[in-house]
Amino acid sequence: MSQNILLMKFLSKIKFFLLFILLCLISFFILFFVNQFFLIKNIQLVSDQKFSLTNKEELINKSILFVSQDQIAKKIIKNNFLIKTAIVEKVWPNSLKISVSFYKPCASLIVNNGFFNLSCDGRILQKIKDSQPYLPIINYYQKLNAGSFQTGDWIDYKDIKRTLFYIDKLKQINLIPLTIDIKGQDMLVFNLNDSKIIVFSSSKDKDVQNYQLELIIRQFKIEGKEFKKIDLRFEKPIISF
Repeated sequence: MSQNILLMKFLSKIKFFLLFILLCLISFFILFFVNQFFLIKNIQLVSDQKFSLTNKEELINKSILFVSQDQIAKKIIKNNFLIKTAIVEKVWPNSLKISVSFYKPCASLIVNNGFFNLSCDGRILQKIKDSQPYLPIINYYQKLNAGSFQTGDWIDYKDIKRTLFYIDKLKQINLIPLTIDIKGQDMLVFNLNDSKIIVFSSSKDKDVQNYQLELIIRQFKIEGKEFKKIDLRFEKPIISF
């Protein structure tokens, strides 16, 4: 009788062990097929310019469940200084959609051996020998050494960055500067068509100056007035007709 009980217990343990093994195998195959189902097979690139993803092979066959969209976007921008933004979206079950936007040149800065084409946030996009007529030209009072900078570098001079900020803001109200003369630390002279001049300060709050200029231009359009010079360096702008 006792032998039968021992045999039954042994068989029960065998059944439990086999059941456990079976459940493990089923779980393994489920996880395996789920993982295969969510492996990245397609990458869709959305861009207004020709763009080749350099690390595409690193993403193919990775699980879409575990990839980080932010990390992918940061790596794309790091590997290509011409890219301004990168947005990565997961398209379930096995695709990525990557949308990129490129920097556009905002102005050309005269340097000691040609020009730097700059973005509006101060990045060097291109080093060229001759100016390009469709870009405003910035004349800095102390020419930078072209050899000290590489494409992709940032220009950290406050007065140059302020100048780029104002170029961008002027475009938004349909005022296109031809040339800009940075004359010292506090005089940014914007030369426009018809000999019009706008003078900004690099020390006065930039948003205040931009707001004051927008109010003045809006009022002039309503009244049909034309100005010769607007000087925004002071608390109250000085206007010449």
